[in-house]
Amino acid sequence: MLEKSSFRHKLGLIAICLLVIAGSYYAMFQHYRSFRFAKTETDLIYRIESKLLDYRLKMRGPIKGSGQLGILAIDERSIAEFGRWPFSRRYYAQAFDNLKKLGVHWIGFDAIFSEPERTANEDFQPIFQSLQKDGRPANVQKNLRQYQAMQSHSPADQSFQKAIAAFNDITLGYLYFSNPREAELNRKDREAAFPQLKPMADASQIVADLPNGRSLHDYTELSRAYGLVSNTAELTAVGQHFAFFSNDNDSDAINRWVTLVANVDGQLMPSLALKTAAEYLNREIFVVFDEFGIETVALVSRENPEDVQDIPIDTRGAGRMLLNPLGPGGSFKHFSLADAYHNTFSDKDKKLLKGAVLLLGGTAAGTNDVRPNAFDPGIDGVENHAAAIDNIVSRNFLRRPVSIYKTELLIILGVGLVFAPLMIYAHALMSGIMVLLFVVGYYYLDKYLWFGRGVWTFIAVPCLEIIAMGFLTTIYKYMTEELERKKLKGAFQHYLSPEVINQMLEHPEEMQLGGVRQELTVLFSDVRGFTTISESLSPEKLCELMNDYFTPMTSLILRSGGVLDKYIGDAIMAFWGAPVALPNHADIAAQVALDMLRALDHVRQDFKRKQFPSIDIGIGLNTGPMSVGNMGSLERFTYTVMGDAVNLGSRLEGLTKDYGIPIIISEYTQKQLTPGRFITRDLDYIRVKGKLEPVHVYELVRPETFRSMQDLGKFIETFHIGRQAYKDKRWDDAMSAFHSCLLQKPEDTVSALYRDRCSAYRLNPPAADWDGVFTFMHK
Repeated sequence: MLEKSSFRHKLGLIAICLLVIAGSYYAMFQHYRSFRFAKTETDLIYRIESKLLDYRLKMRGPIKGSGQLGILAIDERSIAEFGRWPFSRRYYAQAFDNLKKLGVHWIGFDAIFSEPERTANEDFQPIFQSLQKDGRPANVQKNLRQYQAMQSHSPADQSFQKAIAAFNDITLGYLYFSNPREAELNRKDREAAFPQLKPMADASQIVADLPNGRSLHDYTELSRAYGLVSNTAELTAVGQHFAFFSNDNDSDAINRWVTLVANVDGQLMPSLALKTAAEYLNREIFVVFDEFGIETVALVSRENPEDVQDIPIDTRGAGRMLLNPLGPGGSFKHFSLADAYHNTFSDKDKKLLKGAVLLLGGTAAGTNDVRPNAFDPGIDGVENHAAAIDNIVSRNFLRRPVSIYKTELLIILGVGLVFAPLMIYAHALMSGIMVLLFVVGYYYLDKYLWFGRGVWTFIAVPCLEIIAMGFLTTIYKYMTEELERKKLKGAFQHYLSPEVINQMLEHPEEMQLGGVRQELTVLFSDVRGFTTISESLSPEKLCELMNDYFTPMTSLILRSGGVLDKYIGDAIMAFWGAPVALPNHADIAAQVALDMLRALDHVRQDFKRKQFPSIDIGIGLNTGPMSVGNMGSLERFTYTVMGDAVNLGSRLEGLTKDYGIPIIISEYTQKQLTPGRFITRDLDYIRVKGKLEPVHVYELVRPETFRSMQDLGKFIETFHIGRQAYKDKRWDDAMSAFHSCLLQKPEDTVSALYRDRCSAYRLNPPAADWDGVFTFMHK
């Protein structure tokens, strides 16, 4: 019987291993099949692998580029120099002239000038003066006609056009809409969907080789434009080179691919990266189609047709190049447009500019187009275009050749068959060690054999295959032990919280004294005036009152995934984020705090029916690093949190009495709240007892206490005006604002508090170095 049982046990393990191998092979094979029929960005394997690609790029770190690319930055200096964006176009003429003299080889525009410039006041000053001095009707009419002509075609536009024509080696950018609905929404009345397309298409110079009888519209994988935004007709007329800078990011908003060509109303048009690189290298663009899509994108030398540079593209036939980012923002040298205008470059910069390619784009706040890459979620989009050009110029590509598919399938089969016997016969610890060794080893094998040579291989499926094999075989082996675990859990669940029980069962080695440092959100709540309430009730009634209060509050905490740390008399302490990880623990805690106030409304009604005294509560929330784990003695311990962040949460709860509001949160919690989900009021900048560093505190506002959201918005705006005046020591202005707040909401004790503070400071001003911090001397 024992031998038969052992055989069945081994047979089950063999079946698990074979199923895992077959499932892994099938999943990868289906992924390969789908790439010609669906966008791979929606594929689970692709999403996982793309994240791993980002990780490998970060581990690789920034790399040096060709040194031939730079950013002509519309930066903060340019805004300060030329005025708010968009500033007058007359500044570009001098800038381009200086750059040409310095030997800049090419400029690409990651910007559009789709409308004529509204003429500045100085352009009209002579006309205005003549209108004031000369009252003759004929002259007035003549001047008005001049005024109208300059409105439609300003001197600034004319100088800008002349500058582009004079520089000549400029790629003018435009954008297209890949969504029909988006194109329709952005289309002006009676305007063509593709303005200025014909002159731009005539200048595109793409040689497209399509099979007989096929047109661009037959290729659904090819990026297609349903409308575009181009430069003005006058600007297009003087331009010689045009390219789109639109690019489709992945579903997670990361730019991993660069669209090289697109179908724009039946015309094959180049991207900014492809066009600029081709012109810089003095090459023509050739695009070859097969039955499925684009087979080849190549740059052919204009001097030697046999000199062909192939650009590796995706295997879907969409004509996209895998971006090899150089690093985070700042990987390319930024040259300020202000320096170009004044020609104030350093000697070192002047050497770098000679023979360089520059991309004109915004980097100042409000002018830039954020396009995250693997290194930087806030990188300017112009740097991604620069990286793509640099990849082509230096031939430093990332690629996924078709040949890698067969290799990946063979790896899945080979690894599975080798590791299956080991997983069947090894114990749990050894299985875990083997899984770890394989994952680490496979990572380094890929690093030096493939990824280090610019080949993107999919490593997730083989790793997940081994992980799943080890996990499932271990689960199968310990199935009987799991039954015992359930019995143990049933015995302890009446004494310990479910979270701590689960952690004890999963990691018994952690059930000892000590903790780990984690970022969590802690909540303290307290019943105001509890001493007075307790004196007015018998012990039995007081116990009933507290139970009726604690029950709904505790239920809210536990249902949200929080841990009820303890009851401290009439106070509640809870936290979120451990032992179960909650990425949005600050949001959850804030929502629970508001729900506690709403639940208190129902508790008060019940208390009124029972003739209990009405109660109010104060709540403090703080987010930060805390030590979480088992604290106590060797004989008895509890799962709790400790640390300065916990103490601050307790202090904030105590301060609700001083400000007369129900909820106070710290700046650390406020920063982690999802924007737009909650309404907060900038309460104060304080220093609590026991801490030297000041902290911003906010009120978490309960919206239904106001008649409408408009009233709430007006109230908070007025209060913030008062707070700013208070910080600026403008006591009268501050008192006026806080008085307005009290007219809107007479019961607002915070506005009354600030009014009194201002009144006191007006009589006895604070020190000259006062930093706006209010120090509390009590807990």
